[in-house]
Amino acid sequence: MNKEALLKSYWGFDAFKPLQEQIIDSVLSKKDTFALLPTGGGKSLCYQIPALMTEGFVLVISPLIALMEDQVNGLRAIGIKSMYFESTSKSLHLSKQLDNAIHGKNKIVYVSPERLSNPYFLGQIKRAQISLIAVDEAHCISEWGHDFRPAYRKINVLREYFPKTPVLALSASATTEVKKDVVTLLGLKSPSHFTNSFERPNLVYNVWNTEDKFNTVLQLLNHHKGSSIIYCYSRKQTQLLANFINRHQHRASYFHGGLLPSEKKQRLKDWQNGTVTHMVATTAFGMGIDKSNVRIVIHLSPPESIENYYQETGRAGRDGMRAHVFLLYHQGDLVELKKRIFDQFPNEVELNGIYKDLCNFFQIAYGEGQDRTYSLDLEVFCNRYQRSEKKLNQCLVQLEKTGILSWHASKNKQLRLQSKSSVESTLQYLKAETTSARVLEYVMRHHPDFFSDPIRVTIPSICSGCKISSDQLLVALRQLEQDNFIEFTGRTATLYLFFHVPREDKYTLQPVKKLLKNLKVQKTEKFNAIRAFIQDENKCKRNFLMAYFGEIFKSNCNQCSSSMCQSNVHRSSDFRSKAIELLKMKPHSIQELKQKLYFEPNALEDLFSELLGTQKIMINDQHKYYWVDE
Repeated sequence: MNKEALLKSYWGFDAFKPLQEQIIDSVLSKKDTFALLPTGGGKSLCYQIPALMTEGFVLVISPLIALMEDQVNGLRAIGIKSMYFESTSKSLHLSKQLDNAIHGKNKIVYVSPERLSNPYFLGQIKRAQISLIAVDEAHCISEWGHDFRPAYRKINVLREYFPKTPVLALSASATTEVKKDVVTLLGLKSPSHFTNSFERPNLVYNVWNTEDKFNTVLQLLNHHKGSSIIYCYSRKQTQLLANFINRHQHRASYFHGGLLPSEKKQRLKDWQNGTVTHMVATTAFGMGIDKSNVRIVIHLSPPESIENYYQETGRAGRDGMRAHVFLLYHQGDLVELKKRIFDQFPNEVELNGIYKDLCNFFQIAYGEGQDRTYSLDLEVFCNRYQRSEKKLNQCLVQLEKTGILSWHASKNKQLRLQSKSSVESTLQYLKAETTSARVLEYVMRHHPDFFSDPIRVTIPSICSGCKISSDQLLVALRQLEQDNFIEFTGRTATLYLFFHVPREDKYTLQPVKKLLKNLKVQKTEKFNAIRAFIQDENKCKRNFLMAYFGEIFKSNCNQCSSSMCQSNVHRSSDFRSKAIELLKMKPHSIQELKQKLYFEPNALEDLFSELLGTQKIMINDQHKYYWVDE
């Protein structure tokens, strides 16, 4: 079948989206290709259709297991044989997965970039018949990209094994610097470039200054009907907001990286099928999630960059129908965001100190250590040198980016448990004979000091002793925490560090210091851009985004929250008269008005400023505003 017939037969579409057909033709002509398509632009089809038209299979480099699994399930559902390399304890052995990939007649095979560090994987995969190497989220290869992944730098090793196989780089957002990096670091040979417009004409961009964020979210959900995603910065905030929304007759769930895989799958399923309308999530949610009818995306605080904001808001309105996106902020958010961004990087003193501590801990003499692997006990190291795990991790990330060392965490995690209950209450709890009670009894028997001091245990030891799975253990621990019997935190107990260069204190860290200097410049530019987007109330929000990605529009969108667009979609019709009518009926708090009217925060501030100034309204001791009888 030709590409048009495949599009209709497998996906049911009568026509390609903009640039899809040209990209497919470029790939089929065996040309290296760089495709920059906005979120929802149909990047996946650009390698899926060529896979069906060529011998062998397409190897797709993808950053997230959840994304791979979702893609594979979708392809299998329409009859396209595909697979992805798994790494859970229940997975097939790598050798068996490789055998399935090479000989299983798959048309599309997904793999994480980290796999390319495995010599055995590379030694076997080079025997495969690979028709195309597709690199999804290609911006991750660039230090100037918003999701830099060091493992992406290893992708070009595939070119040594497959010199005649074309490479397709795919991204939804990339600035000029990132585009150059992608071409250079992937080794693209005279690539064809395809860039679609970044404009999403059906999206209405809104930036609202408010400190009453939970009630503002509720106001938005009451007014804008349909499915939503609400992005929060912290895991705790997702739970609090989801509970708040549910208490006000909406159906919400929360999603973050700390959930069990089974919980993530179920919550995603509930949201996709409409059982849950609103998903409150950290940025762990969203990449590769294909739900076309999201009507509203809300950010409860500013994202770290324009790229992140564009990608996350792009999950709204993929069906082409009008959708609204809201960024809620107050001035303190920008101060907090700047601190959070720059706290990600160690300073020079911390970098020097931690590198020296590592060398001393491993007893690496000057000029030695190259091509050796060392085991690092995190608790012992951090206690001995009074270092925080967070700062240690930050330093290791930068040392890996510059090729000084590579590292990975042990699969065995350590738990820190602390009792919050008396011995008598705990003994009473054990009578229940639940899984939680069995776990608590095991801990008590094997750790006599449990009631006096925090203890550390490994997950396998408890699972083996109680004959339960790791998922069952985590559910039991959460139940014990909810019942106020324990506090617990999970952490990796051991890291394995492989040093690529010898210890040379004066010279080893020079590339890292240069990298950190460049990263701080980059992060400063990105912070300044998102701050300007928020604070510039005059410039059209759509035009601001387009200009950031190199597109210029002469006219305004006439629908965003900027003063240049002056749209009336951001408040109820007859807002002024309705607000006055409510105040004349009885006193109202701002929160109560939000539940009855729709308005951007500035509209109410302007109205109240006028009415208070003319003494037509007053505020009582319950902080409610009331109309003064004339």
